[in-house]
Amino acid sequence: MNVRSQLSSTRRPKWIHITIGVSLIVLAVALTVAWQIMAASDWLAREAGTLRWVIYFLGTLLFLLLIGGLTLMVLLLIREVRLNERQSNFVSAVTHELKTPVASLKLYLDTLQMRELPESRREEFYRTMRQDLDRLHATINNVLNAAMYTDRPVVDPQPLDLAKVVRRSIDLTRTRHQLPPEAFSYEGPDSLQLRGDAEALETAIVNLLDNAVKYSKEPSEARVEVEVGAHGDGQAHLRVRDHGVGMSRAHLRFIFNRFYRIGSEVRRSHTGTGLGLFIVKSVVKGHRGTVSADSAGPDKGSTFTVTLPGVMEGTAADQPAADQPSPVHG
Repeated sequence: MNVRSQLSSTRRPKWIHITIGVSLIVLAVALTVAWQIMAASDWLAREAGTLRWVIYFLGTLLFLLLIGGLTLMVLLLIREVRLNERQSNFVSAVTHELKTPVASLKLYLDTLQMRELPESRREEFYRTMRQDLDRLHATINNVLNAAMYTDRPVVDPQPLDLAKVVRRSIDLTRTRHQLPPEAFSYEGPDSLQLRGDAEALETAIVNLLDNAVKYSKEPSEARVEVEVGAHGDGQAHLRVRDHGVGMSRAHLRFIFNRFYRIGSEVRRSHTGTGLGLFIVKSVVKGHRGTVSADSAGPDKGSTFTVTLPGVMEGTAADQPAADQPSPVHG
């Protein structure tokens, strides 16, 4: 399935809005006609008292339905306006995330081409260019993954080691952000077998860890606690806790929405496209799991909890926990 078809499948049905609009028009016409008939029919007021009250009741019911429909249309309109604002912010963010590293790469390449630099300086330029390429690669991957994993259930789950996937994701995140080993603490078994899509889960976990680092008060000094376990209910649990900027409860119900980012686009200091947590939710939903977020408030950190079914019997879920992540090769 290509990206175009995946994007097309996520479009919301427009027939709902059309049906509501047509129904409201029919109700308005019916009420107008009925009121005109009642006003013009003197015999109805004189001879048909019971019928008159029945018509009054039906007219009132239709009027209430009309008001309810108009209210629903206003709510749908507000929802569309907010989505369009988030999409506009997304386009601005993606444009910035793409143009900034490209401009930086062009500047460094021009400098290397036109000037003779000492070897140490050239190595510094190469490191910066590599970081720009990594940033560009991450942005493109987020956009593609948002299309790839939306409404895509795991149809052929394969055995995988969740503990190994988590530790590998920790190593990838630590390397990407150039963090020391103590930036992450891992608590959980050496092995936890379940069925799923290892590549998709690694993408989700990396996005979750990247979010924890990005929204730490000082990303270079991030402290992230990762817990993995299974509690005998056939489900695996992953918990990621940071000590970062946190969030108010008003944001908790929206942060997994597509394009949603906390704060205004002008004042926002963290880079990103607003797709990371949406990808997490899409992947977890495809595994028939759940993901939730909790925060005690601004500047009090956040905790994200992922629950995944499909733990295999006989898994070594009760092995002693490890305090630090160990590098995983292969």
